[in-house]
Amino acid sequence: MEHSAIDEPVRRYFEHALGRKAEPGRRVRLGLRGRIKVGVWLRFDSVWEGDARSFSWRARAGPGPLRFLDVHDQFADGRGSMRVAMRGLKLVDAHDEDTARSGAGRAALEAVWTPGALLPERGVQWRAESESEIVATWDVPPERPEVHLGIGPKGELHFTRALRWRDRDTGYMPFGADVHDERDVGGVTIPTRLTAGWGHGTAAWSPFYEADVTGRERLG
Repeated sequence: MEHSAIDEPVRRYFEHALGRKAEPGRRVRLGLRGRIKVGVWLRFDSVWEGDARSFSWRARAGPGPLRFLDVHDQFADGRGSMRVAMRGLKLVDAHDEDTARSGAGRAALEAVWTPGALLPERGVQWRAESESEIVATWDVPPERPEVHLGIGPKGELHFTRALRWRDRDTGYMPFGADVHDERDVGGVTIPTRLTAGWGHGTAAWSPFYEADVTGRERLG
């Protein structure tokens, strides 16, 4: 990355996240553990893979120690799907245009877990809105998300936010996550505890997802 070619706050974010790593990797696998609200809060254990243009999230969720729901949410190459089953009984099987467009937004928002995929030489355009807010834009067909990152004086991440497609009735809504903790995992500094939901940054903020990173593996 040519540091002189980007705004100082953007450079600060990358130097904090990647240091001087020559090859930080683009695709990663994470272990995630947390809670998701589907009427009530359910605990989950999951595996996430992503590279800023695609993702796969496989989770087992349920109350307390029970894990009776199997969830697979994914997006790649312009197609998205969401499948939920309970002890083999299919409850949700969505794979329409709304699912694809919403999935593209999720892939972009979760790119903070793989900052190496966000380098300018990988087709991402950056600008600084202020000393504490930077914006990344890139193609995730059928969408072109504009992801806002809130950063601190050392480049540490405070939040990620974007307008994300929800459905045909609602259209785009702010979606984002507050970052509560971060750490160096495999030589890359990433958020390791966050809370996400619709209406981020507005009075309609409605968090429904809390996650902790339990492990990280570089895939490519």
